[in-house]
Formats: sequence, C-alpha cells, structure tokens
Amino acid sequence: MAARPTFGLAIGGSLGQDKPQMYEVVGWTTEELPDDRPRHLLGIGDVDDLLRGVELGVDTFDCAMPTRIGRHGMALVPDPDGRWRVDLAKGRFRESDEPICEGCPCAACATGYSRAYLHHLLRIGETTGARVLTLHNLAFVRMLMTALRDAIDAGRLAEATAAVRTGAAPWALSAAPA
Repeated sequence: MAARPTFGLAIGGSLGQDKPQMYEVVGWTTEELPDDRPRHLLGIGDVDDLLRGVELGVDTFDCAMPTRIGRHGMALVPDPDGRWRVDLAKGRFRESDEPICEGCPCAACATGYSRAYLHHLLRIGETTGARVLTLHNLAFVRMLMTALRDAIDAGRLAEATAAVRTGAAPWALSAAPA
C-alpha cells in the first residue's frame, strides 16, 4: 500500500491481543511507512492510545469512543487512574455541585452544568445530558490533539505526553509557554 500513490495511509485490522501488542504492531508499521503522507489509525481513540499513537508517528485517528461514552453518562477528565473518565450516572454525583471538569473551557463546562444536574438528566433518560457530555468529550479530545500538535511543533512532545499521563488537563498544556 505504501508504494501506491495515495493521499494517506491507514493502519487497521488486527493489531494484537492487548494494548502493548497493539503499540508494538503500530510501531513496526509506522517505521515502514513513508514520512511524506499522513498516517491514520483506524478505530482507536482512548486517551492513552492517542498519546502512544502520536509518539509512534500516527497523524490522525477516528473513534466513536467520545460520543459513545457520553451517551452512557461518562465524561472525559484529566484522571489517568480512572482511564480519563468519570461516570456521572453513578449515584455519588446526585448532589455534586462540581462542574463536569474544573477549569475546562468547553461550551458544556462554561455553561455551568453541574454533575448533579447531568446525573439527574441521565437518570430520567433526558437526552440533553448525553448531548452535553458528548459535546464536552469531543472538545476534550480536540483540545488534547491540539496540545499534542503544538507540543510537536515546539519540540516538546515527550514533556506533553508525560504531563497528560500524570493528570495534566489538555487546555493547560496548550496554554503552557513553549
């Protein structure tokens, strides 16, 4: 495929049995692909996979994960120990005045929706809750990818990925001086 005159190259199919093996296969693949065309990783979108994929030379990704988890009541947050997710459908958020994600500049967080209100919407089956979480999740991923792109341009990708892996918020990375 790399010998064909295509605009970009997609990586997909069976990439292994677990994440370490997937990263190994993606690494082998990107080493063999030419640098003059974009490399796209099919169906991969978890935060840890985006970080590792960019480190391995992947340029673009596609995945339904941000919208799928939003529909099920989960928001992306800078919490690596929680797989970068918080499940607002859980009862512990019934009275939480916290925003979806403290400091997040996305339209959903800036509007001031509390975790308790979103929990309520999710529990009664009101689709607005899932829509708000989906907007937040898509903005989170967009900010993450913007921060990684900026870090590549500034020659500090390793610093940026390390910061995210320790809980730095994507919007904080973009605001950081180069």
